[in-house]
Amino acid sequence: MGRLREELADPWGLLVAGVLGGVAGVLPGAGLLVGAGVAAAVYGVKVVAGAVLAGPSAPPAPAPPPRPPYGTPAAVWLKRAEDAVRSLHDMARASTSSPTDMATTRAAEESVAVLDTLRGLGGQSFALGKALAQASSPGLDAEAASLAAAAEATPDDASARRSSDAVADRIAVRDRLKAATRELDARMQSSALGLEGLVARVAEVRATASTVGRLDPSADDLAALTAEVEGLRVGLRDVEQAARQALGQSG
Repeated sequence: MGRLREELADPWGLLVAGVLGGVAGVLPGAGLLVGAGVAAAVYGVKVVAGAVLAGPSAPPAPAPPPRPPYGTPAAVWLKRAEDAVRSLHDMARASTSSPTDMATTRAAEESVAVLDTLRGLGGQSFALGKALAQASSPGLDAEAASLAAAAEATPDDASARRSSDAVADRIAVRDRLKAATRELDARMQSSALGLEGLVARVAEVRATASTVGRLDPSADDLAALTAEVEGLRVGLRDVEQAARQALGQSG
């Protein structure tokens, strides 16, 4: 039905049908009814053919993950990672077919997967921040201490114990979210710095190969650097899972 609706909404179908119907209507022996019939037939054929031949509508592309709020550590490291990957691709676009150039292209391609994961972590940082804002509040620790003291002073008061336990649970959620955020920020930092280091090393080997006149000695070195990118990606999967678990515990 999605493709059929698109064809019905296509203004070109109405335009073509109207033109052909108008032409048919002014022919000798024809009239407005004939022209209208031709227009309707043309429009119907166009809609049905377009819906059948074009196949089902493509599913909409998934929305990108939300970016972490401006000024947060996650936003800073994500921006630096994006700049590093852009630099790698700039070097790859200037490459030819030498082993060093092909290794540069490989490093740039591998870095995209790391950046995609970092963007996903940026979205999780956004979610962690929202959850943390709901779990935390000014004076929460003092309130917890006061309620715990009241529950301890009146062990037979079930309501006092339930109140103390509820605030203690909230504090536990808050602390888990804070720990997950710290780990996520630290891993985004190390990954962004790793990508920046990769940019510097790739640039260095390329400069050495082109200016010192060595016979492309850097292919093995660059192959090792792409392995380093894979290590970054594996490490990011671990912290991504930890962030998901923290959000699941808080939900």
